[in-house]
Amino acid sequence: MSDDTDFVALYNELGLDAECSMLHFKHAYRRRVMQLHPDHQRHPADVARLQRLNRMYAAALEFHRVHGRLPGASRPTPAAADEAFDTAPLAQTLPPAATPAFAASARAWARESEPANDLEIDSEPAPVTGFPRRRRYLLMLALLALVLYWWGAQKTATPSLDPAGPGDAVSPGLGTPEVASRLTVGMDGKQVRRILGEPDGEHAARWDYGPSWVEFRCGQVVGWYSSPLRPLRVDEESARAATTEVPHC
Repeated sequence: MSDDTDFVALYNELGLDAECSMLHFKHAYRRRVMQLHPDHQRHPADVARLQRLNRMYAAALEFHRVHGRLPGASRPTPAAADEAFDTAPLAQTLPPAATPAFAASARAWARESEPANDLEIDSEPAPVTGFPRRRRYLLMLALLALVLYWWGAQKTATPSLDPAGPGDAVSPGLGTPEVASRLTVGMDGKQVRRILGEPDGEHAARWDYGPSWVEFRCGQVVGWYSSPLRPLRVDEESARAATTEVPHC
């Protein structure tokens, strides 16, 4: 094996193995070129070693172009996204007498272009989850409106100890007597009108509602007749429970 195709030495030089990705391979090459270049200030320059690295790198690229994998790899090596940019060794594109400012900018570019870790390169981007910002705001406003509506309903439904309070006007307290909806013995004419409405005929002792009628004594209901043709809303239990004594005016 010649020096130009000593790929084991190439991988050792780059700190990689044959199963690495093309992106790792190219980044490692650029980083090593920056270290071996004559303008590098932190490490002694090794021009011969740099030239040998360039030849091995070019031979590895040609091997990948022909066989679709890196030398020594057991599986195909997909081409990197920047393959069109990196068609020649990086050291060949640098001027032989580059200024320190140029070398510093080149080193900075190499540091920015190298990947942080394997996860950053190989992992797929995380799927976008959650609502868009506008839909989140609309959902929050809808939830706030529901909370305010529920709070207002609870406030108006709670009985208040203050008779003039706003809650009493909407929902009466527990002590409010139940309003009767059926006619009972002992009611006065005002209550009869509220339950049965205006009579068809009104007399001192009897109000007529078609074929039905309500009997009064001293302004109070003492009995009635509810015809099937026009039944009255009456409480039969109150009639059966009433005494037979007729009030005296």
